[in-house]
Amino acid sequence: MKRKTRTVLVSLALAGALALPALAANVIAPAPDTKAEADLPDYTYAISVNGQEVDASATVMVPLRAVAESLGFTVTWDNGTILVDNGVIHTYVVLGQDSYTITTSNENLVGMSAPFSLGIAPFSVDNVTYVPLGLFSALLGDQAITWEGGSLCIQSEDVQIPNPFTSCDSLDDAAAIAGFTMTMPDRLPNWIEEPSIRASETMIEVVYNGRDGQQLRLRKAVGDDDISGDYTSYPQEETVTVNGREVTLKGEDGKVKVAIWQDDSYTYAVLDSTGMSKANITALAGMLG
Repeated sequence: MKRKTRTVLVSLALAGALALPALAANVIAPAPDTKAEADLPDYTYAISVNGQEVDASATVMVPLRAVAESLGFTVTWDNGTILVDNGVIHTYVVLGQDSYTITTSNENLVGMSAPFSLGIAPFSVDNVTYVPLGLFSALLGDQAITWEGGSLCIQSEDVQIPNPFTSCDSLDDAAAIAGFTMTMPDRLPNWIEEPSIRASETMIEVVYNGRDGQQLRLRKAVGDDDISGDYTSYPQEETVTVNGREVTLKGEDGKVKVAIWQDDSYTYAVLDSTGMSKANITALAGMLG
């Protein structure tokens, strides 16, 4: 059974405590020494007192804007949601929400990660937002965070997202990887290409590419998190009931771009890059399972 721990926050300010790219060593951060440490999220450390482990762990929190901007990211607030973006890779940070996704526009990389936890939610103190150190590991790669001579070092070379997905020839192949099935509608009007299917241990995704760059993504995953990866503050948002499901619709100009809902132990998302009518997206939500 995984060890339950309370979390002690270790916050690092930039003054003398954080070394940025030029000081980074090309080594991996220390590996956990105990099984208890191995069970903890990345960059979270078990605590022992006088040689005895205590029921607590330490999570390193770093100031978001100072670190991100030093690494070439821009940090933008939007109604409580914070966009961290360098033009290729971005993530949304939501205060109080321990759920993260990483998205890239680089065609050679994964696209979007599945939602993941870092063990603690971002918070703000005296107008400074702090995030877990592990977020920068997710943005920059596992070897981006190092410790040297008592300093925490972050480097930004070789930025990429580890790809947890496997491309699949069929939904049956995807179900074998994910451990659950995904029911699709028989057909989707106006979509002219065969879908691409991929799966991880927790998610199945089907992507249709249509005319004029239009793209439709259908996702199903274990759990109850928002797996859309789209945290845009849309001007239109409402919740409707579809086959007993409470479906949240988000969009603008009369078009729905995101639909999310939960059913039993699974969570779903439909994303349309250009938006579709409320009638069409609710019909789609009713057929997806």
